[in-house]
Amino acid sequence: MRKLIPLSLLAMMLVVGCTCGGITIGSQQPIINSFNASPASVSAGESSTLSWTVTGATSVSIDQGIGNVALMGSRVVAPPATAIYTLTASSSSVTVTATAQVVVSGAAPPPSPTPSPTPTGLPVINYFTIYPSSVTFGSSVTMSWSVTNATAVTIDNGVGTMPVSGSTTIMPVADTIYTLTATNAVGSRMATASVMVSGISPPSGDMPVIDYFTAAPPIISSGGSTMLSWSITNATSVVIDNGIGTVASSGSSLVSPDVSTNYTLTAINAYGYINQTASVLVTGGGGVTTAYDFVEQAPSAYWWTIIGSTLTPLPFPGALNDNRGFATYQNNIKLNDGNTYTRVLETHPQWVNNGWISGKYTGVTVPPGAKLRIKVGLINGASAGDVIFNIGKLGDPATINTNVFYAGGVKTLESDLSAYAGQTIDFVLNVNANGSSGQDWAAWAEAKIIY
Repeated sequence: MRKLIPLSLLAMMLVVGCTCGGITIGSQQPIINSFNASPASVSAGESSTLSWTVTGATSVSIDQGIGNVALMGSRVVAPPATAIYTLTASSSSVTVTATAQVVVSGAAPPPSPTPSPTPTGLPVINYFTIYPSSVTFGSSVTMSWSVTNATAVTIDNGVGTMPVSGSTTIMPVADTIYTLTATNAVGSRMATASVMVSGISPPSGDMPVIDYFTAAPPIISSGGSTMLSWSITNATSVVIDNGIGTVASSGSSLVSPDVSTNYTLTAINAYGYINQTASVLVTGGGGVTTAYDFVEQAPSAYWWTIIGSTLTPLPFPGALNDNRGFATYQNNIKLNDGNTYTRVLETHPQWVNNGWISGKYTGVTVPPGAKLRIKVGLINGASAGDVIFNIGKLGDPATINTNVFYAGGVKTLESDLSAYAGQTIDFVLNVNANGSSGQDWAAWAEAKIIY
């Protein structure tokens, strides 16, 4: 069912989305503490013992004919050939998996895949979670993950190199986004998980403070220059990307980018780090120039929804089974116009009627003569999909809002941004389920500011 949404409601959604429809989130998500085969290598005719420990699950099962099992236990198996067993732990809201392999020698080995540097040969991150995702200062959380087809797994922010599956306890001192990187000979894949820390925390003065980081002027002609200036307090290290490198806590640097460039300053001390971006737009040279690419910059956006009355931040990339909604990239994917796109930004709203998801992009500079251009649709197979795409300045009515349902195909739209010419503002990108959120596989093939 499709509905008309008044402009006043669209404006409100661009500030905080909407508070439509609540869902019930289970009080605990499942954690697979261990799942192992011992011995992991046997001769043909010999047996191995599968052992597992799971917490927070309402059901646990193992494939290969084993079926439902208790939260903790063991099972003797004697596979006729090398076998991979998958344990699935489920709660009311989340399902996670882990694998254990038993290698059988003296038996015909399974056919080996032909190595190929294609996405199908990349590692697979089955899950990467932090529970609970919100704690008070001084509390610990459990980080759990499962990866297949990887030769190395690392987690940043001091966690380090880890096994391909497992869990560890950490005590975050501030809101933190952790990135897991799984690598093999073909390449790497990443996933993120976040934790929010409230209550008593280190004094704000202990974290670095970016007093300012600016580009003056923020818009230059091709071949021109601009001055980056900054002042940082309480940092032990300050770094600016795009070849500038380590700099003093305060200073300036003259830059002459050939194309529009986002410079990111990172200030670091023992308590953590903080980032800020200064955008430089380069005009001239003829043709159409991209001032800002919302699809490309999706990892830097703040993604969120509201569950009940609680603002809930969402990680990027999100998991495809996250019923809170998710934002992630999809590669080499076919949309509802029958065409295959190299990469799109999928933004699935929360899995409730009239659910939604929003992403805030901070500090976007709009050049004179700029337009907003989007190309949006639904991923192939989402025959029940029906969503409303919104994009515009945070707090203002959407510059573009359009309803897309599966049979309508992919839409390409442009809108004038002259009202914001020369300004540096925050944009919000938003997707609303138009009634049911079933198969709302909303995809942004393009979302750019051009001039």
